[in-house]
Amino acid sequence: MPTTTTDQGISLPVGADAANNPTAFSNFVAGVEPKLVRLYTDVADRTAKRAVVAENEISGLATENRVDIYDGANDISLYTRSLFATVRKTASQNVGPSNTTLQNVTDLVVALPAINGAIFAFRAVLFYDASTSADIKFAFTIPSGATMLWGLVGAGGGVVTFGDPSWSTTTASGTALAVGGNGVGTTLIAMLEGELTQSTNAGNLQLQAAQSSSDATATTVAARSRLQVWRTS
Repeated sequence: MPTTTTDQGISLPVGADAANNPTAFSNFVAGVEPKLVRLYTDVADRTAKRAVVAENEISGLATENRVDIYDGANDISLYTRSLFATVRKTASQNVGPSNTTLQNVTDLVVALPAINGAIFAFRAVLFYDASTSADIKFAFTIPSGATMLWGLVGAGGGVVTFGDPSWSTTTASGTALAVGGNGVGTTLIAMLEGELTQSTNAGNLQLQAAQSSSDATATTVAARSRLQVWRTS
C-alpha cells in the first residue's frame, strides 16, 4: 500500500510495494493536481473540465484575465479570500431614534487573536441614513491593551445637499467621529481607514454607531456596509 506525505497528503509508493509505475504516477498526479493553480481558457472551459473542486482551490482564466479561488460554494475574488477577514452588513440597523449612546453595529465585527505586536490594517465602507439634525457618529472598540489610529472621511455635519467634508481621526477605543446626514430617506456613504497594533489579549474590532445629536427620527446603518481587515506585520 502506498503512503501519503504528512503535510499535503500526496500519495507516495513505498519500497515494499509491487512495481506498478503507471498506477503510482496516477495516484501522485491525482494528489498534486488539485493543489495547482488550474489554468482554463474561460469560465465555460473551467465548468466543462473541472469535475471535482475543494475549498481554497485556485483557478486562472485567460480570457477574463482573472484568478479565482473556490470558497466551498462559489469561485470568488482571490483578493477577498486573502483578507484576514471581510464582513458585511446583511440587514439595515436603526441606531436611533433619540439615542446618542454608541451601540454595536451587528455583523461589522472581527475577532483578533492574542498576538502581541501583530499589526492589522482595516477599512470600512459604511452606508447610512440620518437626518440633518441627528447626523451620525461612528466608533471602534478594540481588545484591551491594543492601540490604533483610524480616520473617517464623509459629509460635514448638518448637510442639506452638499457640505464641507469631515476629515477626522482618533486613537481611542470607543471615541466617536461624526459625519453629517442629508435627511431621512437619503443614503450617504462614509469611508473609514485605520491600523491596529494587537496586544496579548484576544478580542474584537467592533464598529459602533449612534446619533450625533439626539433626534426623534430613525438613524440607520444600511445593509451592504462592509468591514475588511488584513494583517500587515
